[in-house]
Amino acid sequence: MNDTWLSNLAAPGNACSGADSENAGPIMAESAKPNKSKPTEVVECSECDARVAATVESSYDVFLDDPGFTIRYLFLKCPRCASAILAHQDDEDARYGQNPERWSIPIRLYPPASTRQLGVSVPEPIRNAFVEAVACFEAKAFTASAIMCRKVLEAVCVAHHAKGRGLAAQLKYLADKGEFDKRLFDWISALRVAGNEAAHDVGVTISREDAGDLLDFAEVVTEYMYTFREKYAAFQRRRSARTNKDKSGFDVDLE
Repeated sequence: MNDTWLSNLAAPGNACSGADSENAGPIMAESAKPNKSKPTEVVECSECDARVAATVESSYDVFLDDPGFTIRYLFLKCPRCASAILAHQDDEDARYGQNPERWSIPIRLYPPASTRQLGVSVPEPIRNAFVEAVACFEAKAFTASAIMCRKVLEAVCVAHHAKGRGLAAQLKYLADKGEFDKRLFDWISALRVAGNEAAHDVGVTISREDAGDLLDFAEVVTEYMYTFREKYAAFQRRRSARTNKDKSGFDVDLE
């Protein structure tokens, strides 16, 4: 890794906070600058929500006969919050003359990237919309994430053949049918309104906190309507089967 390049990235003029990390260099907090004697690698710190020039505390190289290059495992320390980060890189491109630097850009292994997704009981169009909402959030495109959360609601209405002109009327139709209770309907309404503002009001910018809440609401609504209903139905079927097999002739109250 080119030390001059890393030094330029870590220069005070390039320091940034988590809020605008996508437009600046890695964080180098004044109170926690890495040891000058240790090499650094630029990785994403999940705790700081930013790219940081983390110190290499230790490394371990493994040569693979097939496909014929070395993998280096890195144990890193965030200079800002001191969190542990595990990453790996390889020298495949350098061995085949495709990269003047020996090692590739580090890929974080731990903490793992988000695997947030809906259960398999949720219809695929709804899952796909939610995956895009999560991807937008992780890319710090929070307004886009809010819009995709609204699309999750639209996909729910399509899956349930909701009637009505516009999303608000369709959601009320489902509520009147008893698809969700009043509290859940309040959450859905808040999600819909925020999604509308994000999509149609150019003066509105959704914050990270609000986008995170909207993702939570979208997840709760869909999991409630599909995953947990299926789990409850399966639970009731098991209870019924046990009661039918009871040879004693007594019903057992499990509550």
